Amino acid sequence: MPRTPFEGSVFVNSPFDDEYAPLLEAALFCVVYFGFTPRLANERLETGENRLDKIVEMIKCSKYSIHDLSRCHATEPGESFRMNMPFEYGIDVGFRRSGGRPFGQKKFLIFEGKQYDLKAALSDIAGQDVEFHDYEYETVIRKVRDFFRVEAGVTPPGPSMLVSDYATFQGWMIEKKIYEGHSEGEALNVPTRERLDEMKRWNALGRPDVFDPE
Repeated sequence: MPRTPFEGSVFVNSPFDDEYAPLLEAALFCVVYFGFTPRLANERLETGENRLDKIVEMIKCSKYSIHDLSRCHATEPGESFRMNMPFEYGIDVGFRRSGGRPFGQKKFLIFEGKQYDLKAALSDIAGQDVEFHDYEYETVIRKVRDFFRVEAGVTPPGPSMLVSDYATFQGWMIEKKIYEGHSEGEALNVPTRERLDEMKRWNALGRPDVFDPE
């Protein structure tokens, strides 16, 4: 049975910087692989669009959410802790607890960096299941896979095969980008939004092993 837009959407709440990109892209790969639509705060760039209104609309329209709250510590003296991720998580919790339909069906995957990091930074999250990824993209793939298997009833391959398929996709995408005129270095560092588009194309083509320009 086809999913409704609500049932098929996944709000992804995470950092968007280059350092975090390998983890974000691994999560996006799984979301697309399982046939869901990832919703990202940077997916629309219309001038004048209110960012908070856009985020709230995405949260309302998504049954599933991946909230990465691993940036719960400043890493340098004088650095400001980024509050966007816990703020957006709080909005999502508010919808889930509102009692309104269909928000009570919402399902969350919450990530921290190291185990128990969030206990000190966000004590109100006690009682919620929180997964740690140790900043490893393979761990993100495994835990996103397990979440969708349990909460969405998907039938995914084993974690090792999923990691292997991700490597196959990366090779396909690099070949495609070089064919399109990128250098190898440029092909390895395309923006996350462009990489997401290629994930969708690769899946639509039946997940080929190699790029075929024909």
